[in-house]
Amino acid sequence: MKAVNPPCKTLPAWLRENLGPGCLGVLTGTDAWALAAAVQIVELYSSVRDPAVLVAFRVVVEEMQPCARELAFHCIAHVMDWDDRFSVWEDAGLPALTQMRICKHGPEARR
Repeated sequence: MKAVNPPCKTLPAWLRENLGPGCLGVLTGTDAWALAAAVQIVELYSSVRDPAVLVAFRVVVEEMQPCARELAFHCIAHVMDWDDRFSVWEDAGLPALTQMRICKHGPEARR
Protein backbone atom coordinates (compact mmCIF):
# COMPACT_ATOMS: atom_id res chain seq x y z
CA MET A 1 0.00 0.00 0.00
CA LYS A 2 1.40 3.37 -1.03
CA ALA A 3 1.75 5.95 1.75
CA VAL A 4 -0.38 9.06 1.33
CA ASN A 5 0.91 12.40 2.51
CA PRO A 6 -1.35 14.02 5.09
CA PRO A 7 -2.96 17.35 4.15
CA CYS A 8 -0.76 19.22 6.62
CA LYS A 9 2.24 18.20 4.47
CA THR A 10 0.67 18.98 1.09
CA LEU A 11 -1.06 22.23 2.13
CA PRO A 12 1.93 24.62 1.84
CA ALA A 13 2.52 23.76 -1.83
CA TRP A 14 -1.22 23.91 -2.51
CA LEU A 15 -1.49 27.36 -0.94
CA ARG A 16 1.54 28.64 -2.86
CA GLU A 17 0.01 27.35 -6.10
CA ASN A 18 -3.30 29.05 -5.37
CA LEU A 19 -2.26 32.26 -3.59
CA GLY A 20 1.27 32.87 -4.83
CA PRO A 21 4.79 31.98 -3.73
CA GLY A 22 4.98 34.49 -0.85
CA CYS A 23 1.63 33.68 0.74
CA LEU A 24 3.13 31.82 3.71
CA GLY A 25 5.41 34.70 4.67
CA VAL A 26 2.89 36.00 7.19
CA LEU A 27 3.07 32.83 9.31
CA THR A 28 4.74 32.78 12.70
CA GLY A 29 5.74 29.45 14.22
CA THR A 30 2.47 29.32 16.14
CA ASP A 31 0.48 30.18 13.00
CA ALA A 32 2.18 27.39 11.08
CA TRP A 33 1.36 24.79 13.74
CA ALA A 34 -2.23 26.04 13.99
CA LEU A 35 -2.65 25.96 10.20
CA ALA A 36 -1.34 22.40 10.05
CA ALA A 37 -3.78 21.39 12.80
CA ALA A 38 -6.65 23.24 11.10
CA VAL A 39 -6.32 21.38 7.81
CA GLN A 40 -6.16 18.03 9.63
CA ILE A 41 -9.29 18.96 11.58
CA VAL A 42 -11.06 19.87 8.34
CA GLU A 43 -10.12 16.49 6.92
CA LEU A 44 -11.68 14.83 9.97
CA TYR A 45 -14.78 17.00 9.64
CA SER A 46 -15.16 16.01 5.99
CA SER A 47 -15.77 12.44 7.17
CA VAL A 48 -17.40 12.90 10.56
CA ARG A 49 -19.52 16.08 10.22
CA ASP A 50 -19.70 16.41 14.00
CA PRO A 51 -20.24 20.03 15.17
CA ALA A 52 -17.75 19.41 17.98
CA VAL A 53 -15.04 19.04 15.33
CA LEU A 54 -15.88 22.54 14.12
CA VAL A 55 -15.36 23.82 17.66
CA ALA A 56 -11.84 22.40 17.50
CA PHE A 57 -11.33 24.09 14.13
CA ARG A 58 -12.46 27.44 15.53
CA VAL A 59 -10.21 27.18 18.60
CA VAL A 60 -7.18 26.38 16.45
CA VAL A 61 -7.89 29.15 13.93
CA GLU A 62 -8.32 31.67 16.73
CA GLU A 63 -4.75 30.91 17.82
CA MET A 64 -3.55 32.35 14.51
CA GLN A 65 -2.85 36.02 13.92
CA PRO A 66 -5.87 37.66 12.26
CA CYS A 67 -3.78 38.36 9.15
CA ALA A 68 -2.97 34.64 8.79
CA ARG A 69 -6.49 33.27 9.26
CA GLU A 70 -7.25 33.66 5.57
CA LEU A 71 -4.92 30.71 4.97
CA ALA A 72 -7.06 28.57 7.30
CA PHE A 73 -10.15 29.64 5.35
CA HIS A 74 -8.59 28.53 2.07
CA CYS A 75 -7.25 25.28 3.57
CA ILE A 76 -10.85 24.05 3.75
CA ALA A 77 -10.88 23.73 -0.05
CA HIS A 78 -7.69 21.67 0.06
CA VAL A 79 -9.56 18.72 1.59
CA MET A 80 -13.20 19.55 0.79
CA ASP A 81 -14.81 21.59 -2.00
CA TRP A 82 -14.30 25.25 -2.85
CA ASP A 83 -17.81 26.23 -1.74
CA ASP A 84 -17.34 24.44 1.60
CA ARG A 85 -14.98 27.21 2.69
CA PHE A 86 -17.87 29.54 3.46
CA SER A 87 -20.17 27.04 5.18
CA VAL A 88 -17.45 25.43 7.32
CA TRP A 89 -16.10 28.85 8.35
CA GLU A 90 -19.55 30.12 9.28
CA ASP A 91 -20.63 26.88 11.00
CA ALA A 92 -17.44 27.01 13.08
CA GLY A 93 -18.59 30.39 14.37
CA LEU A 94 -15.71 32.33 12.86
CA PRO A 95 -16.27 35.94 11.81
CA ALA A 96 -16.30 36.83 8.14
CA LEU A 97 -12.90 37.77 6.76
CA THR A 98 -12.57 41.42 5.86
CA GLN A 99 -9.96 40.78 3.16
CA MET A 100 -9.51 37.63 1.18
CA ARG A 101 -7.36 36.84 -1.84
CA ILE A 102 -8.81 34.94 -4.76
CA CYS A 103 -7.37 31.48 -5.29
CA LYS A 104 -5.88 31.00 -8.74
CA HIS A 105 -7.80 27.74 -9.27
CA GLY A 106 -10.92 28.62 -7.25
CA PRO A 107 -14.37 29.42 -8.59
CA GLU A 108 -13.91 33.16 -8.07
CA ALA A 109 -10.98 33.16 -10.51
CA ARG A 110 -13.01 31.44 -13.20
CA ARG A 111 -15.72 34.09 -13.30
